[in-house]
Amino acid sequence: MSAIMTQAMRLTVAALVVCTAFVAPALAGRQLKQSSGTINFPGCTFLSDSEIAMNKDFSSLYTYLQASGLTDALSNLSDPATLFAPTNTAFADLLLAANLTMDEALSSRYLQPVLLSHVVPQAIMSESDFMDGEVLPTMLENANLTIMVDEVNNTEVVTVVSYASEATIVTPAAYACNLVIYGIDGALVPEDLMYPMDMEALITYLTQTLRPGSAEVPLSLLVEAVEGDQTQAVAVAALSAVNNGYLQQLTALYEEATGNQEALVALAAVGNEVIQMSSCATYTPFLQQLPSAEDLQEDESTQMMVAESYPAYAQCASEAS
Repeated sequence: MSAIMTQAMRLTVAALVVCTAFVAPALAGRQLKQSSGTINFPGCTFLSDSEIAMNKDFSSLYTYLQASGLTDALSNLSDPATLFAPTNTAFADLLLAANLTMDEALSSRYLQPVLLSHVVPQAIMSESDFMDGEVLPTMLENANLTIMVDEVNNTEVVTVVSYASEATIVTPAAYACNLVIYGIDGALVPEDLMYPMDMEALITYLTQTLRPGSAEVPLSLLVEAVEGDQTQAVAVAALSAVNNGYLQQLTALYEEATGNQEALVALAAVGNEVIQMSSCATYTPFLQQLPSAEDLQEDESTQMMVAESYPAYAQCASEAS
């Protein structure tokens, strides 16, 4: 991983950590019990012994594992593995973004591959064993996960990053059969298996997640929305975040876009729309928090394109710097 990419991911995670302060208390009663201090304990049957099967806050995952036929496979692994287990809320957010009902998801051909992208073919016995920046292969080919470790209020926060999503570990390790299980607050979506989203669902997802306590908005989804001529709808969500003083996710999007000229142009398009709907003065406090064009690695051609296509944004950004 390049230093630039690592820094961009870390900055994104820094914004996500702010959200964790809102999310974690709601999960306080959702701890997965540590059924054993070891894996592969005698007489283990995944269906009956796993906390995933018995914990109501992870019932969606258990249902999906049954529908996909993976319960038997995970019960009888010959070698230890680690399962990142999304909460019910995490799966609900994914279904909303994908514009799918649970019944449709249960019969989807994407179900098993997505679930396999949550399984790492090695046992990571404790959160302290995760290494910042390490890349973990999953049971889905070419769907690696990247681990980011940060310290917040003297507490280690571990975030798991996939191509189109990221999630924070919210429960300590639990054990079942040959599995180490960690609860996470988001569903992981690999690059090749993004659920098809219609634009209405995409905008609803962006609007609902640009607020305190929500999961991080994937930059790729914002770019997709702008390219789908939904810039104004995204700008409405962004303006609401600005007006309410919630800027962390918007700032994180810019930081994640470092060196990505297409994404920087898309963000400029949204900013231009926000300024036209409100004023430069409204957007200035946010612009003043952003890295400079040099730090964002915005090349000259991109700066010229922004100046020509989104003059209100370009002028406001210039005045704010």
